[in-house]
Amino acid sequence: MTTSGEREPGLWQNRDFRIAWSSVLVNDTGDWVLAIALPVYVFVETRSGSTTAVLFVLQFLTAAVLGPIGGSLVDRWNLKRVLVWTNIGQALALLPLLAVNNDRIWPAFITMGLQSALVPINNPASISLLPRVVSKNQLTQANAAFAAASSIARLGGASLGGVLVAWGGLGPVIVVDAVSFLAVASAIGFIRSDTSAAAIPQDEPGGRLRAALRTVATRPPLRSVLSLHGYAQIAQGAFVVLFVVFLVEVLGDDGSGLGLIRGTMAIGALIGASLIGRLSGRIHATVLFAAGLIGMGVVSVLFWNAPLLTTDLWVYVLLFALSGLPGSALSVGLFTTIQSRTPRPTLGRVVGFLGTTEAIGVAIGSIVAGVLVDQYDLAPILNGQAAIYITAGVLALFLVAPHRNRWP
Repeated sequence: MTTSGEREPGLWQNRDFRIAWSSVLVNDTGDWVLAIALPVYVFVETRSGSTTAVLFVLQFLTAAVLGPIGGSLVDRWNLKRVLVWTNIGQALALLPLLAVNNDRIWPAFITMGLQSALVPINNPASISLLPRVVSKNQLTQANAAFAAASSIARLGGASLGGVLVAWGGLGPVIVVDAVSFLAVASAIGFIRSDTSAAAIPQDEPGGRLRAALRTVATRPPLRSVLSLHGYAQIAQGAFVVLFVVFLVEVLGDDGSGLGLIRGTMAIGALIGASLIGRLSGRIHATVLFAAGLIGMGVVSVLFWNAPLLTTDLWVYVLLFALSGLPGSALSVGLFTTIQSRTPRPTLGRVVGFLGTTEAIGVAIGSIVAGVLVDQYDLAPILNGQAAIYITAGVLALFLVAPHRNRWP
């Protein structure tokens, strides 16, 4: 805390913030290593798309079901201890992979199930920790730095996961992943800020989860942000399916460009996070949220309709990198709005509900897109996906951004 007239220390001068930022970087890198390596290994060994798909189904089901429960637990417990033990748990959850071979794949599903069960606890704790270690005035800048860390982790972890599994199978993956999780558990233990559970009224009518729902329902920015973000995730779920179809059928790619194009988003996200960090005092979080949604839609329109001019792969690499800019704005605006508007005793639960709405939206988008591409022409489906982002952003301008001057 600073006294009146005393200048607030810079964000990167804050020791606890540096620990938290480094922990996000290392933890997310470990997550990406496993997220890429495990499905690749399972598919290579089984040559079964349905067996590989079970890994993703496990992730969706646990996120949808355990999101609010994990958030509720986070609100009850000391955040530092939650992060320490969930990272230790993620390291231990890798042990079943030691029993996996080409004739015995089933332990991989145990690992994925355990990892997916820990993420709905770890993520709300990580998001709830940030307002404890930085001031409210620094939240936007801090979230921009977190977004940059996640982008670096995505770029490095995804590439590392592919290299490790191709080089040595699951053995190197287990070692690198376990080291990353244990390193985070050790580092988090050195945080000095108060991370104890916030005081929660004992007479909350209807239970803890209903109390969090009331928080969302009675605060218009939260209600609108969660609803619109869930709606926008339908576009994200559709993209996962449509992108592969577009790449093969429209661009005539054999699949080799998939990783190249997807990875470039992290580059744009790093640039976007850096710009947002510099402008954090000038642009309100709710405006960032709305602008990010609209920007994602505009880039999607350009991406899907670029074949009218060219099918050169470099154009799509550039456009996908460009999507990282609004992607950063969306992420920073979303988390800063939630952290600033949610009372501390219910923050974990609200973040848990966010995870549930994301999972449901992605699932709906994936299923609907998969059905539509088999029945109709691709072009209107692609532009429909972009329209979801744009309409969500326009609605956010009217429902979310007007509250930027009315914080509690």
